[in-house]
Amino acid sequence: MNLRDEAMKRGVPMIGSPYRRHDLEPNHLYEIYMDEYDNEFIIRRGILTIVSGDGRVY
Repeated sequence: MNLRDEAMKRGVPMIGSPYRRHDLEPNHLYEIYMDEYDNEFIIRRGILTIVSGDGRVY
């Protein structure tokens, strides 16, 4: 899954280069990525949720 492409499709206004944040992952069911605009990309059991830096959920 390309996180940048998916964020563009969902209409996230500013998108950087996502990098993995193992320190934020509560357990093995999660993959969490962040970018330089504080967007958070959360993958849990294959489902992507994007939370933008201003708190909007995509």
